Formats: sequence, C-alpha cells, structure tokens
Amino acid sequence: MKLTLHTDYALRMLIFLAVHDEKPVTVAHVASTYGLSRNHLLKVAHNLGRLGYVKTTRGRSGGIALTRSPDEINVGAVVRATEDSFALVECLGHDGGACVITPACRLQGIIRKGVDAFLAVFDEYTLADLVDERNLLEELLAFPETKAA
Repeated sequence: MKLTLHTDYALRMLIFLAVHDEKPVTVAHVASTYGLSRNHLLKVAHNLGRLGYVKTTRGRSGGIALTRSPDEINVGAVVRATEDSFALVECLGHDGGACVITPACRLQGIIRKGVDAFLAVFDEYTLADLVDERNLLEELLAFPETKAA
C-alpha cells in the first residue's frame, strides 16, 4: 500500500507546525526546509485548512498554524481525510468496476480487511507521537536561515 504525495506532505506539514508551535509559519518556510514545491504545499495547506487542521493568518506576521494541540490530531483521521481512495483494486471503486467475478470473489473482503488493518495502525497514533523526538526535530526542521553552519 502506498500513500499519495498529498498525504505524505500533509503529515510532514503537520509535523513541522507541531514543532514550530510558538508562532505561525509560512508555507514557503515549510517548502524550503523540506525541499518541496511551494505550490504543491500551498494546495496541501489549503486542504488541511478546509479539513480544520490548520488556520491561516494574513499579513506581515501571518502564516499557518495548528488549530488544536498535537495530541488531539489523530494520524489515522488525517490519512483518511487526505487520501483520495483506498480502492486498491477495480472492484473496490465507487462504481464497483467491471470484473466478471466480483459477485463470487473473496478478494474484495481480504483487501478491505488489509486496508482496515493498515489504517488501524495509524489510528493508534496522534501528531504528538510523531513529534516525540522534539529536540532532534527542532534541529532538523530549523528554519533555513537559522540552521547551524
């Protein structure tokens, strides 16, 4: 199973925001630190705002910040909200696909069970768990202009 880049970037952005919780940060800072596309991260930030995980503040001291504490953000919920689909095979899609054996196939149930187990692992963790190594993360995610030379 593979998560989309959108979900990967959403989780990374949330980690960044949890580490830099003292003030709003710009998407440009997040992009620069991770070496990712600013335009792509703008879409991720917009989606996270729409989902209620981040808030945006305009102006000179504006940026994005978490809307709640990291221990209130469940990783499984974020993954479910940011992934397009967990239909790993055609028959699990919204339209049911066109496979002729679908009415008798047990594969659907097995795949659903596997996806449920995959997501259940994410459900066990919060954003706070992801930033447990805070000191090291602060060093690794320091703003580019403040990183040690």
